Amino acid sequence: MGTLNIDRYHAAMGDASFKDVTRLHDQRLSDAEATFYVTQRKLPFAPCLGHERLVRLLVDSQIDRPRLRFLEQDRGGLELFAKSIEDIQFVGKIRTVRPATIIFAQEPFADITGAFGLTQAQEIKFEHAFDLPMSTASTAMQFRMAAGDERWLSDFSLRRNGDIERAVDIAVYAFIGGFNDTSNLEAAFRLDIPAVGTIAHYWQQAYIEYMDNPEIEPRTGKPKHFEQVAFERWLDANPNGTTLLLDTIDVHMGAVHAAMAATSNETRRRAFKGFRVDSGNLAELGQWCLRFFTANGLPGLRANLTGDLTVDRVRDIVKQFPEVNGFGIGTKLSSEVKAVAGVIFKQCVMKGRPTLKASNSEEKITLPGRLQLFRGSDARGMYVGDVIGLDSEDVEIPGAIKVERLLVPFWENGQHSAIPSIEKQKVFVEEQRRRFSDIENYPRQLSTRLRELRDELVKRMRVDNSGWETILNEP
Repeated sequence: MGTLNIDRYHAAMGDASFKDVTRLHDQRLSDAEATFYVTQRKLPFAPCLGHERLVRLLVDSQIDRPRLRFLEQDRGGLELFAKSIEDIQFVGKIRTVRPATIIFAQEPFADITGAFGLTQAQEIKFEHAFDLPMSTASTAMQFRMAAGDERWLSDFSLRRNGDIERAVDIAVYAFIGGFNDTSNLEAAFRLDIPAVGTIAHYWQQAYIEYMDNPEIEPRTGKPKHFEQVAFERWLDANPNGTTLLLDTIDVHMGAVHAAMAATSNETRRRAFKGFRVDSGNLAELGQWCLRFFTANGLPGLRANLTGDLTVDRVRDIVKQFPEVNGFGIGTKLSSEVKAVAGVIFKQCVMKGRPTLKASNSEEKITLPGRLQLFRGSDARGMYVGDVIGLDSEDVEIPGAIKVERLLVPFWENGQHSAIPSIEKQKVFVEEQRRRFSDIENYPRQLSTRLRELRDELVKRMRVDNSGWETILNEP
């Protein structure tokens, strides 16, 4: 085969940190049924996305001969493991929440059950499948909430994404999370979502020759500024509508030159639909431009703001400048994000017995047993609270007249449930978001039975009557 794809390599072959487990290869342990649950630790809330990536990783997981030879020759002693996984595809069972279901930190959104040896080896696939989609969609959703539903959000992150495939993924998950379109033409082509853009700074810069050899403005008899010439040419080239970028030199000057260009004839006036400000005090400059254009016979233009915008800055701008029509988000959507999902994969059942990682940090204690995520809604259809419990129990949620079980079958015997289109997932995210009255303070808790099982199991696991202290000395 061709060059080694590191992501696919790790997803297919597992992580080197699992050598101890795979090297031992106790056949009784390897074939015993185990369940692992999947959650994320770092995002306050996120649409659960990545199901199609998980399917792709599971389907493509068969190891080829060169990789098997690498495992057989590895110094970690993986010969038996290599032999056991040759020509084997994962055939266990997976449950997940419905694609695009909004979930919160520490809530189980998937689990996987099968033979321990192969099931534990699926960890990297789950982490690779869900981490980027959920991180991106969570960020997009927070931008949407800050901007409000009536304002436009555009993915301008293409140049920050490292490669085109990641850029396409970012466009997909930002769109599902609440964005309206993308500047990424490849993503727009593949996904059939709107593509947008504005005039670039370098367009105006390309007309620098007109600074020394100016055209004459017939209305004044004086030389045109070269930026006016650049705007006129752009409006002529985009008669059906376009957005002009004003801060190549100075926003106030840019507005003057845009107004001169747009009012020079009716075709150009019709072509001028909006303006973009990319630097300075965005709210203040946006307001000034809108008033200036209106005063000069150009009312109703769309004000679009960009420039390393964070969720907090968008929220502040909306308060200061409620007339703003839209935002272009790039760096803070895909590169300088506050947190990634931090997807984790933890064992919760082994040979029918509940198990957990007790840990020295309370927040890292995992959950035991076959889990279920319950969500309650009231008579109006509004969500009132989530409970993480055991699949075998029925729970009641205060204020709820309906309690849903969110973990449902997704994969069994190599077949998976249907995955909705990105448009349907986007609509589902919007529908859910309206059903949370206060998503920042949404009530979540463990069921009494699960909490008691966890606490009792931690207590039992920490009991040690081995008499080790008669052999070893503490430091």
